[in-house]
Amino acid sequence: MEPAITKIKVGLVGLAEIMFDKFTDYSKEQRPPEQKLYLSDGNALVLPQSNIEAFLFGIDPKGCAMTFEGKKCKEYRTIGMSHVFIDEALIPFTADGKPVTFKDFNGKQFWVHEGAPRGGTGSGRVKQEMKKRPVLKMPWALNFTLTVVKNPLIDEQKLFNWLTLGGIQIALGTYRPRWGRFAVETWEVVGEKKPETKKKK
Repeated sequence: MEPAITKIKVGLVGLAEIMFDKFTDYSKEQRPPEQKLYLSDGNALVLPQSNIEAFLFGIDPKGCAMTFEGKKCKEYRTIGMSHVFIDEALIPFTADGKPVTFKDFNGKQFWVHEGAPRGGTGSGRVKQEMKKRPVLKMPWALNFTLTVVKNPLIDEQKLFNWLTLGGIQIALGTYRPRWGRFAVETWEVVGEKKPETKKKK
């Protein structure tokens, strides 16, 4: 018997500028800021689906399941990672309905943030080496499709609540939620497939 499946069109709009720090490897060599962007063909700015998955089910930093579901967070993570997924591998950024394409850091759409984070805890906190990170200015938007396989914990309403609350408290990108906060602009169920049972002869 095939499982029941729901597909949801999701549209997110930025409420704050979004910062990027694409991970490449553990090398200590400084990378130019443009190498910290997620770029696809023709320098189109994209967000890998793994970033949305981390927003929903991440551990460090905490995603929605870990942040909002208390003692049951591990159950939500286990179910979510097997029953909820994003259809698009790469999600294009848009601005005013047009694809965002990286050209340079001229301050009009992209700029470079220079900051020195602190490491350690308590009196042992020390300022680390200055880092340059690329930032996309407002406006920005993301549109993608969520597929939900029917399960006992996570449904359409739960995901909507997570994205609505998480858009402010968790956000996307790096150095969040100071950067990358968003609101849910579109939430539309576009397809539902109910389980089919074979008729007895």
